[in-house]
Amino acid sequence: MTEHLQPVQPEHHAAIAAWLDSSDATLRWAGPGVAFPLPPGQFAQALQLAERPGWVLLDEHGQCVGFGQFWPTTSGTMHLGRIIVSPQVRGRGLGRALMQALAAQASGSAAVERLTLRVYRDNTAAIALYSGLGFQPVDADSTGELLFMACSRP
Repeated sequence: MTEHLQPVQPEHHAAIAAWLDSSDATLRWAGPGVAFPLPPGQFAQALQLAERPGWVLLDEHGQCVGFGQFWPTTSGTMHLGRIIVSPQVRGRGLGRALMQALAAQASGSAAVERLTLRVYRDNTAAIALYSGLGFQPVDADSTGELLFMACSRP
């Protein structure tokens, strides 16, 4: 497969919103304040794309198969968030491809020294993926429900 990352476009909004099948899934992915269903016309505003640009992973046919965002949090740190792979293609290694491309894009500036993310503790598949990519738990910043993870610049 030859996937590639590009900035999210309005034509991707409906596909990504359709991956969310419940208010609980939307809350876990996007956080409080994002409605379910997520209307494609409100996608950019709800996800604050102006401040936190979004990126899509496109497959070899140009189909949107993954989405993620990153934004600066502290000096030298980019936080990755709202990472999702289309339910129709999960289990094919696209989560790894998305994370590698997103991490590379987020680390594009020499000023970026560290990447961080949060993941629900019960999402064992994502935790295994992130650990395999060099992310380590940061217990001091974690909660009972969410694991905070960080890695040095990849």
